Amino acid sequence: MDFEGRARIHSHLDIAPLIDIVFLLLVFFMLTSTFLVPEAIELELPESNSAVVTEINPISVSLNRSGEVSLNGELIELGQLRMAIEPLLQQDEETPVTLKSDAHSEVQQLLRVMDEIRAAGGSNIALVTTAPNLK
Repeated sequence: MDFEGRARIHSHLDIAPLIDIVFLLLVFFMLTSTFLVPEAIELELPESNSAVVTEINPISVSLNRSGEVSLNGELIELGQLRMAIEPLLQQDEETPVTLKSDAHSEVQQLLRVMDEIRAAGGSNIALVTTAPNLK
């Protein structure tokens, strides 16, 4: 007796489970990957024609237009700035302190931040600027 149904072998590959696995792996890697964290405060730096590029890795202090201060990317109160910078400057008093101030911040607030840096022993303060957009 010869059955025709057994003679035919259907080779069918179902790719639906494979697609499910690929999407699960995609979601897993998207959830576990790390991304660059932007600075704590957003700044619009002033422009300067006489700006010079430096390669030194200094102490970074940022001041935004609402008066928030951050030290090396972490928010800090203005009254605590002196105590936070002093240990960083004890290693080398000539370590440059870069001050990133928003172009629209108050001058009085900028001077307060500079006074706190100087009171902590910082004598090498550099203001960060951007090059103007030449048209």
